Amino acid sequence: MKSTLGQKLKNMGPAAIITSAFIGPGTITTATMAGVSFGYALLWTVVFSGISLIILMEMAARTVIASNMNVIDASIAIFPEKKGWKILIQAVVFLAVAAVCFAFQAGNEIGASAGLGDIFGMPQWLAALIVGTLAMLTAVLGSYKLLEKIMQIFVSLMGIIFFITMITVRPSLSGILKGIIPTLPEGSIVSSLALIGTTLVGINLILHSITCEGRYNKIEDLPDARFDINVNVIIGVVITMSIIITSSAVLYGTGTQVNSPLVFSKQLEPVLGSWARIIGNIGLFAAGLSSAIAVPFTIKSIFSRLFHWEGGGDCIQAKTVGAIVVVFGTVLAMINTKPTQIIVFAQATSGFSLPFIAILLMLVTNNKKIMGEYTNSKPRNIWGAIAVFVTLGLGIWGLYGALSNFL
Repeated sequence: MKSTLGQKLKNMGPAAIITSAFIGPGTITTATMAGVSFGYALLWTVVFSGISLIILMEMAARTVIASNMNVIDASIAIFPEKKGWKILIQAVVFLAVAAVCFAFQAGNEIGASAGLGDIFGMPQWLAALIVGTLAMLTAVLGSYKLLEKIMQIFVSLMGIIFFITMITVRPSLSGILKGIIPTLPEGSIVSSLALIGTTLVGINLILHSITCEGRYNKIEDLPDARFDINVNVIIGVVITMSIIITSSAVLYGTGTQVNSPLVFSKQLEPVLGSWARIIGNIGLFAAGLSSAIAVPFTIKSIFSRLFHWEGGGDCIQAKTVGAIVVVFGTVLAMINTKPTQIIVFAQATSGFSLPFIAILLMLVTNNKKIMGEYTNSKPRNIWGAIAVFVTLGLGIWGLYGALSNFL
């Protein structure tokens, strides 16, 4: 029996967490930098990454529905008799999740506190303490259902704020249409990969499979899962494109240096008047806080499945890990750590783990023993292969960037 539109809307939620997680200060900064440096030319990267994310998230959701296993357990089930394989997967997932979550949390709290502090004129340390407290309360006390509702509200708020801002600056329609056509202007390769990397975050694919476990449990739920993914990812794509378009219309060719997410709000003031700073900072605060709330939930959920903690994400071990991540991010935000350094490191660690997780997902969804008759179709395999190839490029770039910074 097909679900009605009302039922589909009622069953939405898991994908909103993913959108809120990837639309954070990192995305705002990267998208602003792309618009400032290359105008509308890199809009196509957002479209590509959005389509790829929809394809890969659908695979993650379908894995749960068809096999009753999340991506971690399904990956281990490919070679269940090989202990080395299990240890490899657990080790890589552990390292990837820990590195990405700690780095992303710091960037998220720095961005959110920057927006909050600029709105009310408060010192950075106080704004960071407020953001950290809100994130901590959600990490320790918040339930999964409450988190879904919060994320849906934040995603809607961000979408409205950034879309209105884009419309207000009256961008070039012809420029937008040209930007949808894939091109790589000179010097744009790093920005292109960074834009893709802010959307395609490997650990989010694992998280989505885990959150789907609590919502979809029969094959008839697959259309609802796909509807949830499509709607929320499209909202995320629109938000990211809005930032690029706005930055292109206002800042392209001005020589502006993007060294903080605050550039988005402050540099719009001459165009939108006093409301520009307020609207931009509210959007930055909402994006940063929503991601800061999602990260501890991510590490709690994944680690509890990875180590099979009794009580899942609500057990004391999971809450402790979530709290540690929040404290780490709050401390770095309070001492006013430069956000661009944190963002670059987060993207490097994310990019390095992404291809491994994407390849695992492809292996799982093409395994008939695990998926039965619900293995990938040829079109999904083709696009999935393209996405994996691009993520391999991201991984190499991430490793190169990390080594360059180290050396």
